[in-house]
Amino acid sequence: MGASASSGAGGEDTGAGSEGRARRALRFGLLGPPVLYRDVPDGIGDGVPDVTGNGRPGVTGSGRPGAAGSSVPDGTGSGVPDGSSSDVADGSGSGVPDGSRSGVLPGPLRVVGIRSPKSRALLTALLLDAGRVVSVESLKDALWGEAPPVSAQASLHNHVARVRRLLDDPERLRTTPSGYLLRVDEGELDVHVFDAQVVAARAAHAGRDWEGVLRACADAFALWRGAPLAGLPPEVGGYAFAQRLREARLLLLEWRYDAELALGGPRLHALVPELVALTGAYPLREVYHRQLMLALHRTGRQAEALAVHRDLRTRLVGQLGIEPGPGIRAAHVEVLRGAGGGRHGSLGPGVSGPGTDAPVSREQSSDGPGARQQGSDGPVSSGQGSDGPGLHASSTPASSPPAPAPSPSSPPSPVRLSPALAQLPPPPAHFTGRTSERQALHRVLTAAGPRATAVISGMPGVGKSALALRVAHDLAERFSQGQLHLDLRGATPGTAPLTPGQALTALLRDLGVEPCRIPELPDAASALLRSLLARTRTLLVLDGAVSAAQIRPLLPGGAGCAVIVTSRSPLTALDGAARFPLAPLSDDESAGLLRTASGRDGLDGSQAARLLVERTGGLPLALRAAAARLAARPALTPDALVARLASGEGRLRHLEYDDLSVRRTLVGAHDALADSPHEADRDAALTLRRIGALDLPAYGAPLLARLTGTGVPRAEAALDRLVDVALLEEPAYGRYAPHELVRDAARELAAAPIAGRAPAPGPDAADLALRWYAAEAERAAAAVHDPVTGCGRGQGAGPHLDRTHRCRPAAHQPERDPGGHPDRHPGGHPARSGPTAPFTTPEEAFAWADLELANIVVLVRRHAGDPRGDRAAQVATLVRLLLPYARSRGRTTEADQLERAGTSAGR
Repeated sequence: MGASASSGAGGEDTGAGSEGRARRALRFGLLGPPVLYRDVPDGIGDGVPDVTGNGRPGVTGSGRPGAAGSSVPDGTGSGVPDGSSSDVADGSGSGVPDGSRSGVLPGPLRVVGIRSPKSRALLTALLLDAGRVVSVESLKDALWGEAPPVSAQASLHNHVARVRRLLDDPERLRTTPSGYLLRVDEGELDVHVFDAQVVAARAAHAGRDWEGVLRACADAFALWRGAPLAGLPPEVGGYAFAQRLREARLLLLEWRYDAELALGGPRLHALVPELVALTGAYPLREVYHRQLMLALHRTGRQAEALAVHRDLRTRLVGQLGIEPGPGIRAAHVEVLRGAGGGRHGSLGPGVSGPGTDAPVSREQSSDGPGARQQGSDGPVSSGQGSDGPGLHASSTPASSPPAPAPSPSSPPSPVRLSPALAQLPPPPAHFTGRTSERQALHRVLTAAGPRATAVISGMPGVGKSALALRVAHDLAERFSQGQLHLDLRGATPGTAPLTPGQALTALLRDLGVEPCRIPELPDAASALLRSLLARTRTLLVLDGAVSAAQIRPLLPGGAGCAVIVTSRSPLTALDGAARFPLAPLSDDESAGLLRTASGRDGLDGSQAARLLVERTGGLPLALRAAAARLAARPALTPDALVARLASGEGRLRHLEYDDLSVRRTLVGAHDALADSPHEADRDAALTLRRIGALDLPAYGAPLLARLTGTGVPRAEAALDRLVDVALLEEPAYGRYAPHELVRDAARELAAAPIAGRAPAPGPDAADLALRWYAAEAERAAAAVHDPVTGCGRGQGAGPHLDRTHRCRPAAHQPERDPGGHPDRHPGGHPARSGPTAPFTTPEEAFAWADLELANIVVLVRRHAGDPRGDRAAQVATLVRLLLPYARSRGRTTEADQLERAGTSAGR
């Protein structure tokens, strides 16, 4: 329980002080003891608790406390957010939220207390899973724990009835077959509104909008009535939920004090007692100590600020054996310099205000021994430890004179990335070729203007990642402030690709943002990433992308940044990106890679090297696997390896070595499509297997629609998808052919059973193809010959057999369907998938024959003497129909092959 209450339904409305509808419907409260809210009718004021905040002193309309404000944002006066029942939001002890000044609550509300402990527990259990069905068993556990009474079912019904009577609308609580569902609309639960204000405060803090930080924090604190879920028995649960809210409140306190320190003014004196109480309550939470040091220093109490540093350092070294973190060190430097008294200087890592020297990194704010790693004397990191890259500000020695404060209107200095932010894997050791692509990538990534993005695409194993890393290392000095590398897992077999949210979390953590400060909403996390990189010179290498949607949230906004993306798809939906599709290496480049990776100098210009390049198809992954075999076995000669690769059925088996595997890479690409939830991807996987089962030189959508049992539109979409992921090539419009190694993998996939998938029913690919081609050839013959005279018509008709003779069944030719359907054979399987319009002109028929003749020749040669089914008859039909065409068109080689196949079939 608690998932629904944790993700604020009002999280979309992040503007502090908004008067939106979501905030005018507060009905339920969990930020303290569970309560219900009711509107106060007009004209009724006596005897109703006033929750408008009129009794709260010292709060201005902006949400920033005035001189007479309460000592801490929650109004307790103690500054210790310990979650006690007296820790209320309105400062009056009434236990109701203050909303008049913030826009969170537009008018007076009446609190409806719930006296019955059981009803209170029941309402809380329903609110923790608001909008979801809560099972009866879960509710019994919440009310009675592990020992429910015999009458628990009846008692539960009674408590549900009591809660319904308390609600403003009894229909909110609905009974379902398995339990109960409480409807909570947007903005009706105080937790949702609180979360929205946390998001607003985070965004304002990241953008250094200090007035916005104060408004959002004030709106959030106005809702806080005490410890979340206070007064409830442990059986109700929600411990993690309450802990999350308490931690969010502590973060709001941090951000509010950062804003107060940035804005300065008379409030600085009032911050000191509040921060003293907080440092006492959280002795290991360094951020409060940093803020206390700065508040003391800027109010002229330098000695006390140094004493805070001394006490904290003694505690950390004595108890944990670590030195204070970067934020404390930065504040210590400011105090020693004496540069901050009376002016609003640096706030420490990650915080800057008007007149700040430079934005610097944030420090770890969490409490406890594992919250922060020991700092070093180098550049101030982000609290992720010395091994994690982060943001830092240059430290000024204590002896340096104070720098003059720039005017509030001057832009802040660029955020500088730590030199430790160098995540690029080592460059490829035997990188060969790609000279023109490297030069073009250098030009694109170093050009002046908006953020440069380059997409390197190509088939699996073509060397996309190697080229990206080579170029990234070439440009590392230009992007010396940081190089980030992230594997998006789009090309990792057996692993799901990262979602944009997961990728953003990984990048932000690498940049030093503490996990507790990473926004939950991807849009907010993306905005934070852009803010951190806005004025940096950072290079991002995003390896293995699957779609443009996965990439867009990860793109920085600064003009000094550049991005290299690798993907099997060209990602044409990614606007503004330069695209670099990679083809297999040339023969000379392939031979060079083979020679350098294997260490066999004798391969230069040899016939064995030429044959190895031919058998590997110029694919860098295949070349490296072959070279690894040669390097591992000195006795293995290139000629012997060529002989092994020449056996087509076992070629992929010999292109595997250690973690270099062409088969695993190609089969993994197929499996990713087969396991996809998208129909086009699954159709693409099926199409690839059918291509492997038939094994023809080239393919068109109509043939594959017949082979897969889908219509032509779905077949076209599947083929387009295979082209998009670089498993097929499209040498001409509408014609598709695989790389030779993809062809080998497709044959293996077609022959091997697929786990969890039943074999396709009906005839195999050869039977379907022969029947389809025979039917299409008859259509072509009908278009070429006049239906009345039987003579040829149109250009190029030439000397053909007359249509009557040509279409008369031969001894081995199957008759048409008894019903007269010209596209159906006695076996009952349609020769075409779906209705196909006849060829309208002889030229159209000749164009079809020109495209398909090579495939037909392969089929008739392969199955001329095949006794299975009606294959021999289909071969005879194809020979009879197409042999005159091939001769008349001057295709003598194909004509000779057809004639020999027809002779073999006639035997």
